[in-house]
Amino acid sequence: MTEFRPSTSEDESQIIGLMARAFSVGLDAPFLNPALVRWKYWAVCQQWPEPRSWVGEQDGRIVAHACLWPVTLQTGEHGGTMIDWAADPQSSAPGVPLFRHLRRSYDFIYSAGGTPIAEALYPRLGFAVIGEVHTWARPLRPWRAFRDRSRNVPLRRIARNICSALAPPRIAPLGFSAVPISVLGGASLVEQPRPLCERDLSFIEFLAGCPISKCLAFHIRFKQRNVGWFALAIGRAQARIAGVWLEDPSADNWRTAFLLAQSAALDHTDASEILARCAGRESCLGAEKAGMKLYKRRPIYLWSANGSAQPLPIEYQLCDTDSAFLNIDHPGFETDSDSLR
Repeated sequence: MTEFRPSTSEDESQIIGLMARAFSVGLDAPFLNPALVRWKYWAVCQQWPEPRSWVGEQDGRIVAHACLWPVTLQTGEHGGTMIDWAADPQSSAPGVPLFRHLRRSYDFIYSAGGTPIAEALYPRLGFAVIGEVHTWARPLRPWRAFRDRSRNVPLRRIARNICSALAPPRIAPLGFSAVPISVLGGASLVEQPRPLCERDLSFIEFLAGCPISKCLAFHIRFKQRNVGWFALAIGRAQARIAGVWLEDPSADNWRTAFLLAQSAALDHTDASEILARCAGRESCLGAEKAGMKLYKRRPIYLWSANGSAQPLPIEYQLCDTDSAFLNIDHPGFETDSDSLR
């Protein structure tokens, strides 16, 4: 019989071994970095004090694992997306019972894409496709591909990316600015972001503790008034717009936010490209107007306790999953490939 419980730090080696077997990778796979595992599962996050990592255990041996990456909607509903969902290949599908155990405690669980095995299971588990999430990118310093032999980028794509990086728009409309929010070094978080949203600065402070990426947060100001904020996750060569939250989420304001994020990445990081993810009509239009190109589309799957198949009132951004930091120091550069259009 399988017993389910929150994991503890004492389970670290068993969980890493389980995931290595389940995903057919070595123990040195970047996403199994022990420091990253400890932070993902057990580091304190003030916005979500409940356990994030759960295991299924048979006779003292861990045979299934899932981490619920959390989000709380403005309506008060609790849920998230499952990451590192794995089952021992030698056991009889304990991953499904673990999911059924987890869903008793949450209002919703969703996924933006997933492994082929997971996507095949979703319909059986009561998930419905509720939309599409889009990944956007823009080159920041594309000429670096010349000296990075490991990327093996064709010259035509390097030329295309240089044109894309130099083409307007680059500057946010007059009156808008991005002002850094200090979330590192134990600084007090005096000013909470406005408007109120499903993420607050305590979550960004948690992201800042990620051992493989740096996190920078910025107020979006218009004529000395805060009208939104955004956060960047930074790796060695890639900047990711972890999230954007706006007082007025119009397409023009999304465009402004993406432009400010691009400028911040150029000013504060050494990144070669910048990524964003969103799902709404206005946000996607804003990304396109800000000079970003669409590179990926993925279905959004939702399980809801009330049986709803309506989209959640969130943008499905990078910080809503582990995509904000996953493999950020070993990225596959989106702009090295052809865009969808």
